[in-house]
Amino acid sequence: MPQQLVSLLPMIVFFAIFYLFLIRPQQKQRKERQQMLDALKKGDKVVTIGGIHGTLVDVKEHQVRLKVANNVELRLNRDAVGYVHKEAKVKESKKENSDTADS
Repeated sequence: MPQQLVSLLPMIVFFAIFYLFLIRPQQKQRKERQQMLDALKKGDKVVTIGGIHGTLVDVKEHQVRLKVANNVELRLNRDAVGYVHKEAKVKESKKENSDTADS
């Protein structure tokens, strides 16, 4: 019995390392991306996975409309959004803070 356990030990260690360094981080990244996609709202400045920069004009369940220039809007799948510009969020929060300070 102990010999069988010893022979399986390298396989168990290999699986544990594989889980800790590959599977778990990928699951975490997928969860963060889904949270970002769920939090999309009108007015967010985004970059698509194709590198197109624009502002969200309309956000629906599976699609978004992206304004890329005057009178130019693209309809994309929600999954096509690569990331939301952090600058826009920082500026918004500063603007909100200054609005509340003025009141």
